[in-house]
Amino acid sequence: MRKRGAAVAAVTASVLLVAGCSSSSDGGKDGAKPGAKKTESAADRQAREYREAAAKDRAKMLEVAVAYQKATALHDGETSCRMMTEEGRGLHGSSHEACVKFLMPLDADVRKTVEEASFSVTGDPVDVPSIGDHPAGTGVMVTEQSKPDGHTSYHRTALRMVKVQGTWLVDQDEDVYDSEMKHSNPVFSALMRSH
Repeated sequence: MRKRGAAVAAVTASVLLVAGCSSSSDGGKDGAKPGAKKTESAADRQAREYREAAAKDRAKMLEVAVAYQKATALHDGETSCRMMTEEGRGLHGSSHEACVKFLMPLDADVRKTVEEASFSVTGDPVDVPSIGDHPAGTGVMVTEQSKPDGHTSYHRTALRMVKVQGTWLVDQDEDVYDSEMKHSNPVFSALMRSH
């Protein structure tokens, strides 16, 4: 009787062991242990990779917008003109060299104020259609916050961002007027202004 009880116990333990192994390797099916890794379908993986790529692309676009605006405020023509499309440089002469010459160096006091300023994206990017020589793109508002005389000052610029051969560039920059801040979409208003 003892041998039979030991055999039943051994069989029961084996069944539980096998059952335990099979439930932990079911790849996240119902009844799986909490925290078990789910398998991802090819469609889900493709959708996730697309979302991640879109988020990275958007972050890169915003990074270029802020870097451009800071370089422009500092009159760093080498940097800001490199971040513009050829058409965007039209106001400053279409060549990179003409664009760089257009931005005269700042005097020391003004430069110090700009260097201490903060630059950030305000609001969400918006789609903007083509207008004049500017192609359709994405509108972004960059706000410069500074204290030139001890009081906080804001300067807002709307940028038309376009992708050229895989690189985000600025095609248009326009000051955003205080009156446009009352519009439902000040970036769109500034970039679609008739000249």
